[in-house]
Amino acid sequence: MGIFQDKETGHWAIRLKYYGRDMKKVIGPDRRKAELALAEIRQEIKLAKLAGQHWQGFEKLQRVQKPKTFAEAARDFLAERVGYKSSTIASWNSIFRSYLLAEFGRTPLSVITESHLRKFQARLQMTTVRGSNKPLTESRINTIMQPLRSVLAQAYRNGELPRDPSLAVKRLEEPRAGIDPLSEEELQLALSYIDSHYQPLFTVLAYSGARPNELLALRWSDIDWNSKSISITKGRVRGHEGRPKTRSSERTIPLLPPAEQALNELKGRGVRSLDGYVFTKPNGNPIDKHLDRIWERALRKAGLRHRPSYQLRHTFATQCIVKSFPLPFIAKVLGHSTIDTLIRHYAGWIDSATKEQEKRLMESFAEIPAKMTTPKIALSNKKGEGKVEGRRKTKVSPVRKSLTRLEF
Repeated sequence: MGIFQDKETGHWAIRLKYYGRDMKKVIGPDRRKAELALAEIRQEIKLAKLAGQHWQGFEKLQRVQKPKTFAEAARDFLAERVGYKSSTIASWNSIFRSYLLAEFGRTPLSVITESHLRKFQARLQMTTVRGSNKPLTESRINTIMQPLRSVLAQAYRNGELPRDPSLAVKRLEEPRAGIDPLSEEELQLALSYIDSHYQPLFTVLAYSGARPNELLALRWSDIDWNSKSISITKGRVRGHEGRPKTRSSERTIPLLPPAEQALNELKGRGVRSLDGYVFTKPNGNPIDKHLDRIWERALRKAGLRHRPSYQLRHTFATQCIVKSFPLPFIAKVLGHSTIDTLIRHYAGWIDSATKEQEKRLMESFAEIPAKMTTPKIALSNKKGEGKVEGRRKTKVSPVRKSLTRLEF
């Protein structure tokens, strides 16, 4: 009787022999739990012997338990994530209902294989977005697969699976985010055609680099008019307010003159939100959905090709790069966790700006001669003082001269 660790899974198990009958019971990755379980079994056997009874625990441990299904594991997974953002939980619930439970709901966890996951991922690639003929993007498919991966990973950590089959299924390669910013002329033209009520919102989006959900949660108390700054501390998605996208997204950004002017204009209007929101619907209620239709209508009226309103954030970022602001500063204003994120998304624009800087660098040093010569030094040819021009000779002291003449 004892405990042992499975080298493949790393899980601890109990090996027990009772009256010639062998049994193995997997406990999980925690060795301490396996030791406690073994100690409890030993105590039960000891008490049964003292009472002159047969230990009943062997049959109990060998009793076939109903295998845990994916739906049950999914409920456990969600129940343990109480502190997560409500928008994230809502998104996961939607994915479980629309995709995962229909495919895996009643399936026992132990039956789910790598092949099953790959086939499901392949079917998603053939699935279209509801209400359209457009296929699901690679990014959307990866988003659907992520809760599935998380549930299986948790089941493995809990000792409910001998191995995690999702580890062998690769994420789909996603194309780079389409950076298609507007020029300054296009931006001014597009903003001029925005519905007057929503024009301040789109203006601040264009001149702050903030994400749309961050501005939908913005309150007047978040604006410091004296220091000309905006505090980003929240986000609002589908009517749910919570923390921003990442920890680095909580930041203070400068209030630029165009954005300040738009906010001052908005402040003078009669529309007020009971909760203090800056940007609202015409009736004063918070905005709970995207405003791409308003943006799309403005582009159409302006005669500009369609680009999602999120390109306003990209427009701000690329303008900052073109104007040669330091990359760490731009990353901080945008709320990127690292400068690598900025470089990955805007590599082409950074390269163009770098070439312009290299050109300016070359021009700034163009006045300096390409080859510099060392001027010759005219030295006296008197004895004891040195050599002729172009060479330097150190004076030799009389004492040193006398030492050189000593012979041994």
